[in-house]
Amino acid sequence: MLAEAAPTGANYWLILGPIIIAIVIITWIAITRSASRKRVDHKAPDPDALSGRGPVDGGVIKGDPGQRKP
Repeated sequence: MLAEAAPTGANYWLILGPIIIAIVIITWIAITRSASRKRVDHKAPDPDALSGRGPVDGGVIKGDPGQRKP
């Protein structure tokens, strides 16, 4: 007979595969739910935050006048 009645190969993946996928999905849902419970503190922006932008301050480039383009 050419065909066997019982399947051959790595049949343990037929049981372990769905179990592993279920564990991954449950873990993903648990991590997502725990992250969604954390509160985010939305503070009002500091009104002086724009004044300390580095070398450009209030439309004037700080530094040597030779660095400025006419």
